[in-house]
Amino acid sequence: MVVEDQTAIRQMLVTFVAAMPRFTVVGEAGSVEEALRVADATRPQVVVLDWMLLEGLGLEFLRQVRSDPPPQVLVFSANTTELAVREALSAGARGYVEKTASFSEFTAALNAVAEGQTYIGPAVARAVRRMAGHPERIDSKLDISTRERDVLRFVAEGLSSKEIAQRLGLSVRTVENHRASITRRTGLRSVAQLTLHAARLGLVEVPGGKEPGA
Repeated sequence: MVVEDQTAIRQMLVTFVAAMPRFTVVGEAGSVEEALRVADATRPQVVVLDWMLLEGLGLEFLRQVRSDPPPQVLVFSANTTELAVREALSAGARGYVEKTASFSEFTAALNAVAEGQTYIGPAVARAVRRMAGHPERIDSKLDISTRERDVLRFVAEGLSSKEIAQRLGLSVRTVENHRASITRRTGLRSVAQLTLHAARLGLVEVPGGKEPGA
């Protein structure tokens, strides 16, 4: 199954994977909710999973998928930050390869994951080496500063940069710099994705009182 929110990329992946020996595409999806529904109906053995989806993160799929046995998951994403890599591998992804990978590398990654092996691309390997070199950062909740946590919380609450600046007594430019730093560290860009991350850090309540991925 292919999970990718950009239609053109998803269709390209579906066509490419369907042409590979030993593979049949049983489903495709563009959001976490749709992916969970399709996975429940089709029970795929392997899932190609984008990490940054319009309505959430690939992490939510990894946490909520109920197939038994669970599918082998290859994360295929432009986001190769330490946070994304750590969360994906910790949640059970078998492989993680960047979207700049060649078709031959994607093929190798997909075959390896289908056989129950682990595969990580070069950019992801660099992130893993950075984490291995600084194990004290693994549970540090991203090492964002207190001020950045304040900014993230207000972003999640729907405030504009101007409103956040007024609340914190900062200039708009300083707030924008903090937002840029948060995006750089997390790889998350949309307000929805940042809101999910703020909820995971306990900075805001999740609508309905549920933990992300619950």
